[in-house]
Amino acid sequence: MQVLGIDLAAQPKSTGLVLLSRVETGPVGSTWTAELPLGEATDEFLIGLGTQVDVIGVDAPLGWPEPFVLAMQAHQDFAVWPGTENRRPLTHRRTDDWVRDQGWGQPMSASADRLGSVAMRCALLQREWAKQWGNAAPRDGSGRLLEVYPAAALRVWGIGQPGYKGGTKDPQDPARLAREEIVSSLSKATDSWLELSAVRAGCVASDHTLDALLSAVVAVAAQNGFTAGPETEEELRLAKTEGWIHVPLKGLQEICLA
Repeated sequence: MQVLGIDLAAQPKSTGLVLLSRVETGPVGSTWTAELPLGEATDEFLIGLGTQVDVIGVDAPLGWPEPFVLAMQAHQDFAVWPGTENRRPLTHRRTDDWVRDQGWGQPMSASADRLGSVAMRCALLQREWAKQWGNAAPRDGSGRLLEVYPAAALRVWGIGQPGYKGGTKDPQDPARLAREEIVSSLSKATDSWLELSAVRAGCVASDHTLDALLSAVVAVAAQNGFTAGPETEEELRLAKTEGWIHVPLKGLQEICLA
């Protein structure tokens, strides 16, 4: 089994990729190894990778808020604008509010922020993957594609470090040092089931690669039923079109025990 983690950006150079492969170690045991796919993260490259793996965990919105989509259609048709002074239903999805309400972070808006460009690229990838797979993956994460949010996973696991994004190549750069702390904690917590030596340097050098690794690990957790999904009928209905952020419910040591 192979799981691809993608920290999707609007441009290939800022897109991070990590591939996890499961290796059977006996009748009832298995371990995972992490590696960096070789190639520039262009649309064509990502589409091709998507046909080779079993599951994709992507750090990007899989859809837009339903009220936003309806408002755009109404505006296009010169119909009555359905929005109010409270614009949050137009800017954030139900899953975004759910993550915020749990205290796991503040997801950016896919309709009123720069994240919109990432959502557009993700929509294109979903269309092309659907062609290759024969059907579109459910946006609620019940199929071979699921949405993740690395910042929320780090909070749940208690290994988050403020300011781990960006930075320079200086070994003493604060962001780089923060990533070193995260990778060390991640490595210690998963040493019984995940080999990270091939990606460790890449994750320390780039927050995009680190977020891709976290995306893949959350995808493994989801496959084992260890992430939080929609709870109500309305959440499930919205998740099928808006997408749903999968957040781990188990510790890093337990993710591979199913």
